[in-house]
Amino acid sequence: SRKISMVLDWISCLLGGTCTARQASTEDHRENKRGPVIVPLYHTKGAPNEGVYKARLEIGGKDFDLIVDTCSPDVIVVGEQCGSTCQHTVGEYPKAANTYTGEQDTIAYVSQTNTIAWAKDNMRFKTLTAVRADPGTLGGTEQVTEPEYHPLKFGTIISNESHSVQGGTLPGRSILGLMANQGDGPGLGILDGKDEKSFINQIFGKNGVFHANQYSFAIEPNGDAGELILGGLHKGIQGWVDIVPASEYPTLAYTPEWVIRVKKCLVVSHNGKILADIPIKLCRFDTGNTWLSMPAKVFEDHGHLGEIPEISGLQFTLDNGVHLWFPSAFFSGSVAMANATGFGGLAKDLSLDPDMCIFGNEIMKGMIVGCDLEKGQIGFGGMCVDINNKDHMACKVYHKPELDA
Repeated sequence: SRKISMVLDWISCLLGGTCTARQASTEDHRENKRGPVIVPLYHTKGAPNEGVYKARLEIGGKDFDLIVDTCSPDVIVVGEQCGSTCQHTVGEYPKAANTYTGEQDTIAYVSQTNTIAWAKDNMRFKTLTAVRADPGTLGGTEQVTEPEYHPLKFGTIISNESHSVQGGTLPGRSILGLMANQGDGPGLGILDGKDEKSFINQIFGKNGVFHANQYSFAIEPNGDAGELILGGLHKGIQGWVDIVPASEYPTLAYTPEWVIRVKKCLVVSHNGKILADIPIKLCRFDTGNTWLSMPAKVFEDHGHLGEIPEISGLQFTLDNGVHLWFPSAFFSGSVAMANATGFGGLAKDLSLDPDMCIFGNEIMKGMIVGCDLEKGQIGFGGMCVDINNKDHMACKVYHKPELDA
């Protein structure tokens, strides 16, 4: 029968055989799709100069801790051959594996430049809970103790060159990229069936494994931990804004980044008085960044904000009436404090355009952030998010978000 044939094809794929030997019908394609997976995140709090969130994946039977990065496309993992220039704390891919494809590339990140060798192996998410949905639905009640394995193409770091970032350097680290370059297709072309390397296009889209082409983060108020839902969303997303298209900001055609428009960035006092209007028009939402980063001129003019006693916080106004409120405690720390604790405040970034900022993971505390890959949108929710300026100077009581079924 068709279902038996599907099972045999999948077993062959897991054993290293051909994964695309048979063209699935529309019905088969839906049956192969699954519901959301909940992946726990932990923050590298206290690790000098690091300050990022990591998730754990099993690749080729080995566990890897990877930086969750919304501004890069690929999965890259530390290879055994990288040596002391890489971080080998959790996971190194064996040099002698027979899964390498023979392809090599050089990939540059802010903190590291890597020579990688591409490989193909089976992976699965290391989860607290996995939820399998019935065909055609997002939520479901069938609990799965272990998520399935999926074929994955990924890069293995064979050599690393570390860069100085805010006065510190780190060894080469494994990275889980959660964005892809824009193109001409749905969702600003982020979903591209011809893209065989980006993580997004391997697990989402027509060739992916999830019913819903969405994912979201929820971070605890103290920032120590959180969770990532793949193939679904957390409850509590209050408003959505469009990701800026490459036609409006051309570098997005070849740099996979979440960039959104900023209508206003205001410095607000405790009595509600506007102390300053900061000239920011765009912002990059980057979970691979620790700080609330500002371009050089803005930082020179406003980098002292954390030292002003009367300041209450920063209010960012986005499209569709979405307001993000960042209390002054979120950016009162120095770069030195950030490097020591993993959390910090305002930082100067010389690479930024004059009107762009970066929302790093410092401002994610108590926040929910979702991404709809089909619509090309980012949604915000949580304790410091407001719609239509109903409560622009306060964070609400935190409630742990649930899966939006």
